[in-house]
Amino acid sequence: DVPREPMTEAHLLALVDAWPPAVLPHLKSFAPGSSLTWTIEFIQPLPGLDSHDWCMYRAVIEHARDGYGHCAAALWTPTGELVALSRQTVTVFG
Repeated sequence: DVPREPMTEAHLLALVDAWPPAVLPHLKSFAPGSSLTWTIEFIQPLPGLDSHDWCMYRAVIEHARDGYGHCAAALWTPTGELVALSRQTVTVFG
C-alpha cells in the first residue's frame, strides 16, 4: 500500500509534466520533439488533494503547423475544482 499524503505543488508539477505533449499522438510516425516553452500556474489556495485522488486533465491544441504546436491544458480535482493551468509550445523535428 502507498500511504496517503497531501499533494504539493511539486507533486502536481510532476503529474502535469507526465503527459506527453498533445500534438505527438497526432503524428503518423515517431519523430523527435521537445518543449520550446512551458509555463504552469497553480491556483491558490491549492485545493485539498492527496496522493490517492484521481484528477481530471484536458489539453487543447490551439494551433499546430510547420513543426510547432501550441497547447493549453488544465488540471481539476475529482469534484471539478481547478488546480492548475498550463501552456506549452512544442517543436517536432523530422
